Amino acid sequence: MERNAAQGGLTGRTYVAGSLAFAVAQREDEPDIRRLLRENPLDGWVRLSLEREPDAFATDFGLSRSHAFIVARDRATGEAAGICERSVREAFVDGEVRRLPYLGSLRVTPRYRHRIRLLRGGFEAVRTLLHKTSDLPYALTSITADNEQAARVLCAGLPGLPAYRPAGELATFAIRTRALALPRGVDQATADDIPAIAVLLQRNYRRFQFAPVWSACELRQLIAAGGLRSEDFLVVRRGPGVRGSLAVWDQSAAKQTVVRGYSPWLRRLRPLVNLAAPLTGMPRLPPPGYPLAQAYLSHVAVEDDDPAVFRSLLAAGSALARRRGFDIALTGFATGHPFAAIVHARRAAVYRSLLHLVHWPNAAAVTSSARLPHVEIAVL
Repeated sequence: MERNAAQGGLTGRTYVAGSLAFAVAQREDEPDIRRLLRENPLDGWVRLSLEREPDAFATDFGLSRSHAFIVARDRATGEAAGICERSVREAFVDGEVRRLPYLGSLRVTPRYRHRIRLLRGGFEAVRTLLHKTSDLPYALTSITADNEQAARVLCAGLPGLPAYRPAGELATFAIRTRALALPRGVDQATADDIPAIAVLLQRNYRRFQFAPVWSACELRQLIAAGGLRSEDFLVVRRGPGVRGSLAVWDQSAAKQTVVRGYSPWLRRLRPLVNLAAPLTGMPRLPPPGYPLAQAYLSHVAVEDDDPAVFRSLLAAGSALARRRGFDIALTGFATGHPFAAIVHARRAAVYRSLLHLVHWPNAAAVTSSARLPHVEIAVL
């Protein structure tokens, strides 16, 4: 049941299901969104909270065609029980530019976990309150490979929940940065290079599934917003054009990854891991409560997937990230991508996620393309 409401802490359009109400988040809901992200870390051998300080609404960097959170509240108390996020960006799907929704930031407070009604209501709220006919009828999402509980529930085909269909495996690599000179042949870009970088990205990404569409206008928009500078793009040139690109993207002013705890064995071994980090090439592990000093290696494209060009760009990205004060550089590729093996050879820490297409009943058929997925982890 959809209604407009401003009762029990709710603002904006809502979908009501029993004792819970699901609303499109408004400015008044923003502090609860940040709190739920902060207080509900992702489990694993490192427990990480993916935070959005100081403003959860500003973290799509203005790139989305639409961007919203759904907030679930107890109708009696107004308590925020959970959130999820939906953003829509243009992406290449089957070689064509389409409006691809992405679902993420699913967080549920401990008291409301294991309540299927909350999940059913949340998904129905996304469908009824946020979907537009111009969007694809399914959404992309990812589940960390070690989050077996979430995968078991979401992929079980339970009545009232959308179907989760596998769409590939994603490897996110955490690379220890190094204080090195930029390799020969790799330059820091200037503003005049932005159009050529956009041409390279679009030409290269069209062959992949779910790859983002980067126009020169969007790249300039990021630069104007202060998240990226022209000189943060690294390029390998070919005549007047660009044959390879990679950007060092600092998102710490809007998004932070904070360590909230370690598994018992890692907590005991953390001093030894940090002592050996310079020799092993693994990132240092900060104490609980501290953010990771990390940047993203984004906007990666190389003509013909040339491994030598990519290795040079990867080394340059690591060096530039260290110059800017970052201990860790993050990048991600589908496990079948040739660049994944190159990054893995650098003894990077790897976190695996399973991509899924969230398919609502009665929606159009999901693509069955065999194209390799390529998603940008910096904007997930």
